[in-house]
Amino acid sequence: MSIRSFWDGKGLFETHELVTIGLFAAGAKASALVIALVGGGMNPLTMILKSAVYSALLVVLLAKVPKTGTLTLANLVGALLAFFLMGQSMLAIPALVIGTLLVELFIKAIGGLERHPGYAILTVALSEFVIRFINLGVSYLMVREQPQLLVMVVVVVAFSYLGIIVGLVGGYFMTRELRHAGLLQ
Repeated sequence: MSIRSFWDGKGLFETHELVTIGLFAAGAKASALVIALVGGGMNPLTMILKSAVYSALLVVLLAKVPKTGTLTLANLVGALLAFFLMGQSMLAIPALVIGTLLVELFIKAIGGLERHPGYAILTVALSEFVIRFINLGVSYLMVREQPQLLVMVVVVVAFSYLGIIVGLVGGYFMTRELRHAGLLQ
């Protein structure tokens, strides 16, 4: 794709794809917020449940819009919504963008989502792992004088990633059922 094609109005995404990405990201973040509020805050069960719903919706999104950059845009929209709605820190956004871009470029190098729709699960799993790894590194830099504080952060991240794994299985079955119903191609 050349730079000229961007000026001609032919970008990487069509308008309906951008709307789909925005709606899925907003829906995933809103459902995570509702689960946290109904579940009584950030306890292990709600962390697992909200991570499961979030990752399942991301898998369905990647099945609906299988292009490089979809997950990065969805995560960026979700992070901005989390910042404005829940007061989440802006420190997580650079790690989120860098981690997701690295994983999406890796997936593109091994064939891409366009040719291998099954890579949607791998993309979500790897990107969430890389994002969490980078955030743990940043957390370590902030508490390096008392590294025992990092133990609780690792426990929280482990519960959250357990929810991601559950959500990947759920996303697989949701995608399969949506294809069977004719809502996904």
